[in-house]
Order: sequence, then C-alpha cells, then structure tokens
Amino acid sequence: MKNIILGVLLTTVISFFTSCENNGSVMLPSVTGKAGEVLIVIDKQVWENSVGEKFQEILLDEYPLLPIAEPLFDPINIPNQAFASIFKTHRNIIMVHISDSVKKNKITIQENLWAETQLIITVAAKSETEMIKLLDENKISLIENLEKAERDRIIFNYKQYEKREIGEKLRKNHNISLVVPAGYIVDIDTSNFIWISHETPMISQGILIYYYDYTDTNTFTVDYLVKQRNKFLKQNVPGPTDGSYMITAMGLQPELREFMLNNKYTAELRGLWEVENDFMGGPFISFSTVDEKRSRVVTVDTYVYAMKYNKRNYIRQLEAILYSIQIVD
Repeated sequence: MKNIILGVLLTTVISFFTSCENNGSVMLPSVTGKAGEVLIVIDKQVWENSVGEKFQEILLDEYPLLPIAEPLFDPINIPNQAFASIFKTHRNIIMVHISDSVKKNKITIQENLWAETQLIITVAAKSETEMIKLLDENKISLIENLEKAERDRIIFNYKQYEKREIGEKLRKNHNISLVVPAGYIVDIDTSNFIWISHETPMISQGILIYYYDYTDTNTFTVDYLVKQRNKFLKQNVPGPTDGSYMITAMGLQPELREFMLNNKYTAELRGLWEVENDFMGGPFISFSTVDEKRSRVVTVDTYVYAMKYNKRNYIRQLEAILYSIQIVD
C-alpha cells in the first residue's frame, strides 16, 4: 500500500511539472536575500585586490539625497567554490569571470534563471586590468540594471496585494493610474490634491498627488517645481504642531532629472523635506508630467519619515510606485 501511495504521489508531481513545462511556464521559487543586497561570486583573493575594490567603489557609492549617507547597495562576497544551491535564489547576483580564455570582455544580463524576479549579471574579462576597465566603462549601466531589478521586484509584489479601491478612485476621479499596495489609506481627496499614506508607529510613507494648469514650458525647472510643491504642501500637509507644515528643505539643493516614462516626458525632483516650525524631515522623490488632453501638470510626490531607521529601502519602495504612474482617458 505504501508503494502504491508513493507511486501515485510521484506520478502527480511529474504530471504537474510536465504540464507547467508544456504550457511554457516554469515553477520558480521566490528570491532570497534582503532588499538592496548584491551577491558577488568572485574568488577571495580577487575580491581583496583592485577588482574587488572597484566593485565596492561602484556598489557602495552614496544613494542620492538622503539625510544621512547610505550606500546604493549592500555587496556580499561569495567565493566561487562556496557558491552552492542555497545562494542561487538570491535576488541580485554578479558572476565574475577573469581568464585569458575569455574571448571578449563583456557584461551579460539574465533574468529569472533560478528564482522569480531574479537578476543575474555576468561580468567576463581576460585580465584583472581589463576587468577594471570594463567596470569603469559600464558602471552606470550596471547600477541602472540593479536599480531597475529592485524597482520591478517591488512593483511585482505590490501588484499581488494592490489596494484596488484606491486605484479605482484615482482613475475615476482624477484620470490617474497608480499601483498602491495594501496598507495605504486616503487621507485627503480634493479636486486637485490627494494624500495617500501608510503609517506605522515609527515610519510614515506618503504619496501626494496634485495637479495644476500647464501654461509654460518653463514649468520643469527646480525653482518652479519647488514653488508649486511648497504651495500645495503648505495648504494641505500640516505638521504636528500649530502653524507647522511640510515644505521643501533647501539646505541641500533638490536635483532634477528628465527622462521618458511610458513615452511621456517626466521630470524627477529629488531632495529633502522638512516641517516649518517643527523638527521633522526626510527624503522625497516626485515625478511630474503633462496631461496634454486636460492641459495640466500632474505631480506624484512621495516622502518618507523614519527617524530611527535607514531610509534607502523605504524611499525605493515609493520610487517603484512612481514608475507605475499613467495618465488615463
């Protein structure tokens, strides 16, 4: 009887996986590791020389515009001989190959090889000198791929637990689509300002959406975007004491980046916020774009308050939400 049951179970498992393969899908485990970690598979002696120093220089570069410096990523070195199956599901893996048998110095990107939403970057060079040169030439691309992987992973997870009633309200009342995960609530919803937040006893993450008439191409400058930001914040985001309100901190100049998102011009403003007449503060990121159909500028502005904690991962979560923005008809 035991053999019969075992045979039935085995047949069921084989049939299940065969069915998945025949349907073109593969069952992959979830990724492991903490947010922001990067596993670097490289021999110890190479990690401890100039090649390892170059990887650390790139990955430990400062995350932009946080109140206290934090690195872009948290590198972890695993020697080649120790790279066993337990590490193969890690979220971000960089495989390093240095050998005179390498035909061409190159960087190869793979996704979802051993786990779902996984990123694997293979860096191959003929010598240590050429490896350093290859990294110098491609460090921006390397960081961008890691950043995108972290961002896509967050959105993938948020879509599984999306707060659909908030999304429906944004689409219906404001012609804006945004992936808002569970745990967020709508605090304010007016004709041109929406405040959505996720609050815990020690951490606050907020999404501020506001829009105004598009009248001038000079809209997308740091000065103008900060001016509009401060106007909406003063009117709608009070601080904890009487007469206090959120504003943009100008001790460190906000930075503007322009790029295309979903084929639409987008201006990213990144900086620090503070509370006038109080002592709160933290980082913010906003995306602004033009809704041509309604002749308006739409800004989605996100902020973090986490006095006792590092803020990089919290602001990355909000940045991922920003990348989900769409203007809908």
